[in-house]
Amino acid sequence: MDALAQFQRVVDWFVPDHMKHDLHGRKRVQMFIISHIFGPLIATPIPLFLWFADPAPMPHVAILAASIYGFWPFLALVKLLPRHYTVLAMASVVNLTFCILWGAYNYGGASSPFLVWIVLVPLLGFMYLGSNWAARIFVFSQITLGLGALYLFYLIGSFPEHIPVENMVVAGVLSALGSNIYVFMMAAYYASVVDSQSELMREVERHQQTLKALTNAKEEAERANGAKSEFLAKMSHELRTPLNAVLGYSEILLEDAELDGRGEQIADLQKISAAGKHLLAMVNDILDISKIEAGKMALHLETVDLEQLIGEVESTARPLAAKNANTFVVQRGKALGTIRADVTKLRQAIFNLLSNAAKFTQNGQITLEVNRRGAWVDIAVADTGIGISREQQKALFSNFSQANSKIAAVYGGTGLGLSLSQNLCRLMGGQIELESELGKGSRFTIRLPAKPVEAVGPTAPAAPDVHPPLPASVWTGSPEPEVAEPSDMAARQRADAIPDVERRERILVVDDDREFLQVVERLLAKERYTPICTDAPQSALQIARTVKPAAILLDILMPGFDGWDVLAALKADPATADIPVFMISILAERAKAQAAGADGIVMKPLDNSKIKAALAGIRAARGHQKRSRAATA
Repeated sequence: MDALAQFQRVVDWFVPDHMKHDLHGRKRVQMFIISHIFGPLIATPIPLFLWFADPAPMPHVAILAASIYGFWPFLALVKLLPRHYTVLAMASVVNLTFCILWGAYNYGGASSPFLVWIVLVPLLGFMYLGSNWAARIFVFSQITLGLGALYLFYLIGSFPEHIPVENMVVAGVLSALGSNIYVFMMAAYYASVVDSQSELMREVERHQQTLKALTNAKEEAERANGAKSEFLAKMSHELRTPLNAVLGYSEILLEDAELDGRGEQIADLQKISAAGKHLLAMVNDILDISKIEAGKMALHLETVDLEQLIGEVESTARPLAAKNANTFVVQRGKALGTIRADVTKLRQAIFNLLSNAAKFTQNGQITLEVNRRGAWVDIAVADTGIGISREQQKALFSNFSQANSKIAAVYGGTGLGLSLSQNLCRLMGGQIELESELGKGSRFTIRLPAKPVEAVGPTAPAAPDVHPPLPASVWTGSPEPEVAEPSDMAARQRADAIPDVERRERILVVDDDREFLQVVERLLAKERYTPICTDAPQSALQIARTVKPAAILLDILMPGFDGWDVLAALKADPATADIPVFMISILAERAKAQAAGADGIVMKPLDNSKIKAALAGIRAARGHQKRSRAATA
């Protein structure tokens, strides 16, 4: 086995470098080398027999021997002229044909025992050159020309008879034996090549099957991930729907309790409101993570003044740090300037880090440090809290991951904040870096490019109003358990029943969730608006044309006739085209809403602050309309 490997290395040494990486070309050169090494040795008995059997062997036996041993110089020529392998292979085939026909011409003519070697010419020719059309034409033409020349010499004159044909039996046996040995050797080598190629093909097939299995597994995983993201998005929506009522009614009851001085109820209502907001924050985090995983999280890039941003963060975070008797320190670097980022997502990431620092630090210090380092901005949150071990840091940025179960039991939390913050920062072209030592505190650093590549995520201009839209629904007036007439009729009756002198500015609310409409109705009433509510989106256009509301709050996701259809109908009708329309949604579709002609978007669940912001937007829109009319007049 070692000898065979050594021989293979010798053969490979002759292979030209430019053909070593070509599987088929390398095999052809290897066959050329092997046949030229052993061919002259196998044919040696023939010129030896003729030398002693022919009374006058010169010069024809010497020429035959020179032709046979002339195959060996081809080995050196292949090494010296690697780029001319094809020409050398063709010359070798011509030499083989000459050798066979020269022996046949001098010893027996058409009855020569040496003609049996002619079958090797196409065999070796195709092994050396391949089976392309050029090789086929060359091999066939040179065999035809050679045999034609042999026959021509026969016609011109008879074949010489150096040895009588009856005395050529030994030469015939030697020729047949040599040709068979040669064919056997080349066939055996060719079979080994075929076997190796077959094994290679089987290996390729196995790899293809593995690749197919991996592709199927990847597609299955992507489908499962898509189903998971869709499930999370739907569940987030379904969870937010009851949260609309929980947060809305808790704020209404809290305001009433504060006005009535019912102190014993205020604390309970604050707890309900705080719990609802905490649940809403978790639902928002889950929805954001599912959108990031699905590649649907959009960036709203804008120029952010770092000094102003840090000032806003400081005013909000200082009471948070004080809950556990921590001191809060802000360190600003020089010339902070501006950064191009999604301010909402950046603020969310910073608050997540500050919230964690405040939660895991007691009677310590929390430091917010901001610096500009060339083209990068570093926002670091350091604390003197419990710290994180190296082992726990490995999975800290994974979804639903916390340092350990004991910490989760003591401090609570879902383990989504850090994962979401890291994903948001990566979406903006940066990342969060961690330095921590167990028992000595932690330092989380947000590193962002001051001017991120715009392709980091789809962007849209920031809207001056509240937030993106969600599913929609519609009903009319206050909810009544059994309404005998269609809800849109009730809405018109309700609007017409109010005397014009007493009528406040009317707001049309279109949503298919009656509980949500009840909350919005009470919130709008507190702001001294007259709410007109309907859960029939098909009738929204007719109601708007009848009551001429100051603005329309329109839910997006409604069965059958959704918010986009209603918006298109409103904007297409000249009687309602100028009415400001604000889409109500759980999903961030601000750019789509603006492109469709909406004046803004209000995120669910609603509360007083969002209602006030939306109403401010309505007033701004109405003021713009008045200025436009005045300018036109």
